[in-house]
Amino acid sequence: MGQYRRYLPALICNTGARSLRKRDKAHSRLVSLLKVGLPLTALALLSTVFLLARTLDPEDALPWATVDIEELLRDPRLTAPEYAGVTEQGDELLFTAARAWPGAGTGAHAADPVLRLISPNGTETRAVSQTARIEPTSRALTLETAVNLTTAGGYHMTTEKLDVKLDRSAITAPGEIHAEAPGTTLQAGSMQITRSGANGGEVVVFKGGVRLLYQPQPASSPSAPPSAP
Repeated sequence: MGQYRRYLPALICNTGARSLRKRDKAHSRLVSLLKVGLPLTALALLSTVFLLARTLDPEDALPWATVDIEELLRDPRLTAPEYAGVTEQGDELLFTAARAWPGAGTGAHAADPVLRLISPNGTETRAVSQTARIEPTSRALTLETAVNLTTAGGYHMTTEKLDVKLDRSAITAPGEIHAEAPGTTLQAGSMQITRSGANGGEVVVFKGGVRLLYQPQPASSPSAPPSAP
């Protein structure tokens, strides 16, 4: 038993040394593999970046607008102006345009204007034209050239000039006007649209050589199917 005790420390030392050598060899092999594997992995990732990268299309470039600063200084403009207000009668007045620029005095001009007059109950009178003049001091708006007006009552009118009050529900065509409605064609020297109050209806008055052509609409046949909604 004593002799085994004498050899036991030596046996333990030899076993520990072999274990350390094995671990050192395993560590060395791992380091060697990583030295080769990591660069290869990096190269593969780099190749993937080039493979996945798409060719740039010049058409995809951001559009850059060439702006003439001197022209803007000579002719200042406002793009897509908007005006919103409420008339004394409670109508909502909305005015928009493609662009606007200063006019004489305190006024301004606008291109492709759109006017909307919306009553408290939701009915709408709408007008469009080629140009417009705005006079803030007198709270007046004038639509000019190829004016098209659609009233809440169903009239479609064309004229060359339309005067609008920005603080009142009043629209006036001072010149000749052509109007159409279902079964009705009308021509007059002038026209005026007013509203008596928030709950009042729209009143359209034609003046000056009024000519009216009325064509009665045929009654719907009782057997005819109802129209689709």
